[in-house]
Amino acid sequence: MSGKSRYGGFGSVNRHYATDIAADKSSRAAANTAAASDVAVQASWAQYVQNLVTEQIAEIRDGVIAGLREGISEQRDRLFDETNKFLRRESDSNSAKVERALADIRAAKAEMREAIRTELRAEMRAEIAERTALIKQPADGIPGPRGEKGEPGSLPMIEPYTAGRIYYRGNVVADQTGSYQAKRDTAQAPCPASEDWTCMARSGADGKDGRTIRSRGTYDAAKTYERLDIVMLNGSSFVAQRDDPGPCPGEHWQLFASAGKRGQQGQKGERGERGPAGPLAIVPRIARSEIDAEYNLHLDYTDGSHDTIPLRPAFEQFQMETGRT
Repeated sequence: MSGKSRYGGFGSVNRHYATDIAADKSSRAAANTAAASDVAVQASWAQYVQNLVTEQIAEIRDGVIAGLREGISEQRDRLFDETNKFLRRESDSNSAKVERALADIRAAKAEMREAIRTELRAEMRAEIAERTALIKQPADGIPGPRGEKGEPGSLPMIEPYTAGRIYYRGNVVADQTGSYQAKRDTAQAPCPASEDWTCMARSGADGKDGRTIRSRGTYDAAKTYERLDIVMLNGSSFVAQRDDPGPCPGEHWQLFASAGKRGQQGQKGERGERGPAGPLAIVPRIARSEIDAEYNLHLDYTDGSHDTIPLRPAFEQFQMETGRT
């Protein structure tokens, strides 16, 4: 606030006061010089001074009042701003409190609703159980008399299905997918999903040709072997577990019959007489091998001799060890 706005009257008073003093000095000097005092002039001067003082007092009063009014206005504005800020803070705080209160009310409402539902479910279950207990359970009655013996049943003869032909209820047909009996009169082709036919039996898929054990003689690394082929090697026999089993013995060969262990050496006998020289010894070789229906291995040698080795016990042991039936 400027000094002029609040105390603007004081500057004017000083200027008037200085002017009055100068006038007063001039008047007194004139009066002294004239050596005469005019009562009328003094009275007029007194009246002038009184009017001037009244005017200055009015200006001072107006200046003070204006300054007070402006100060009060500033205080009022500042008080209004502070009050507005306080009210806003209180409003924000109250809004947060209201939100928290509403959240608490919602949670309590949900909890109360769930409690009511749980109580209603319990009451309904109890009511249902009570009413169910009042229902009389059915009891078997006394068996009725035996009915008369009916006529013997018979299944119609199965006939091949003919496309486009009308079949009547109870007819039985067969095609490549199976055998069917008509549920109603129909001209539709039979199939497992048809509503007009009942599938009595479905055709099975064609099986694969079975394999049996086959003797391949002495093992030869240059030959190709298949599953269930039997070979001889170092006095033992091995059976192939898969096609192209690899070198024998190996991971895909199963020991079929093991060579017997060498027995203990007996006591040395007395030396006999030297015999006559015999013909040149010829070691026979296997000329042909064959397994008959009884699982006997027949060996024909190059010298015309023949051996028969029973393999059935070995086959049964193999089946038992490999878990095959």
